[in-house]
Amino acid sequence: MKDIYYTTKDIKEIFQWRSDDTLAQRRKSGFLPEPDIYGRPNKWLKVKIDAIVGVDTNPRAVVGTTK
Repeated sequence: MKDIYYTTKDIKEIFQWRSDDTLAQRRKSGFLPEPDIYGRPNKWLKVKIDAIVGVDTNPRAVVGTTK
């Protein structure tokens, strides 16, 4: 299960947010989903965040377009 989650730190880097307050505000507004695993740090499934950013995380889709 390694590398299937983004941590709070990763999320802040991806969206270039500087504070945890910004992250909390984005969750409250509905832009960012609730974490899949609460803790220190919180963790979000990569596929959910990649969908927001617009990254295709399905390797078959990428391979299928190159043939």
